[in-house]
Amino acid sequence: MRIGIDAHAAEREGSGNCTYIRGLLGGLAQIDKQNEYFLYATDKQNPFYARFRTKGNFHIRHLRPKNPLIRIPFSLGRRSFSDNLDILHVQYIAPPIHKGKLVLTIHDLAFLHFPKSFGRFERFRSKLLVLANAQRAAKILCGSQYSKMDIAQRCAVDEAKIEITYYSTPLSFRPADSHDERKQAVLKKYGINKKFIFTLSRLNLRKNLKTLIEIYTTLRDSEKIDILLVVGGKKDVLFEETMRNIENSRYKENIILTGFIEEEELRFLYNAAEVFVYPSLFEGFGLPPLEAMACGCPVVTSKVSSIPEVVGDAGLLVNPNDAEEMLKAIVGVISDATLRESMRRKGLERTQHFSWEATAYKTLAVYEAVCSQRERG
Repeated sequence: MRIGIDAHAAEREGSGNCTYIRGLLGGLAQIDKQNEYFLYATDKQNPFYARFRTKGNFHIRHLRPKNPLIRIPFSLGRRSFSDNLDILHVQYIAPPIHKGKLVLTIHDLAFLHFPKSFGRFERFRSKLLVLANAQRAAKILCGSQYSKMDIAQRCAVDEAKIEITYYSTPLSFRPADSHDERKQAVLKKYGINKKFIFTLSRLNLRKNLKTLIEIYTTLRDSEKIDILLVVGGKKDVLFEETMRNIENSRYKENIILTGFIEEEELRFLYNAAEVFVYPSLFEGFGLPPLEAMACGCPVVTSKVSSIPEVVGDAGLLVNPNDAEEMLKAIVGVISDATLRESMRRKGLERTQHFSWEATAYKTLAVYEAVCSQRERG
């Protein structure tokens, strides 16, 4: 098979799309030495692609321009013909005309559930193109049973057309030695000099950081717990509201905004935190809680959308709209060392159910099934 994959998201660290495509490509390179892969990049020199240059069956194709309004419909479509593809695999949006059967990854339909958390143009583009692409795709991939049911219903496609390929975490995400000098250096870099609660997400409306900041204030006022709140992640749509919430907090000096955190540093923050809190209102999978558990960090997160499916009984699941319930869970983890250790063990066990190799095997099986259908047709 000749398989083309739109890989440009691998160049944009700090997003779930990036983590997914990096994990999938790494898994495919590990398990498949026979099929030909064409990785479509906007930055061919990005260090991520270096590992594929020695793989005889992986070829990196440079697409211009970076602007997706031109790159996707024209450059990517044209390349699919010149590379004589059997399969074209993209996330969310595909060129209208292309060579090869379309495999489409849709992580979630957040643009339908929480439209205000997207820019106006992105909302319009997603509604117009993602729903249309779902109709014409040979197969749709997603990361959870929740997303499969949601996509089937809202995109009006048969569930049989949708395959679940669970996601995973970088291999480097694992428990670290408490005396690791690198961990101490990361904590010093971000000014973390005491115990801390950690959260990681884009600063976006649906990530529900406003509620977490309010809970943090109550934690300091009522519970008298002297602890920092470390908020990691890039600014996103309506981030100004989150910034105002922090600025208006009387504990703003104890709230640390890190911005984007590189992968090597991120694993040490997961390792060092007392608890990882993820109060998101909606997820198609929810990578950060899984990453935290892989590093041995106890997790308090939302019992909505796909998150319970990922976390299982390894984390404390709460109603993200119930501040009192979330506060109780956070206080319980912080104040109970026995509970933290139990959650740490359960989290590490839970993450063993997820691997990028398994994701790659399942995805490769989809490619083969789609090609087989074409040959029969």
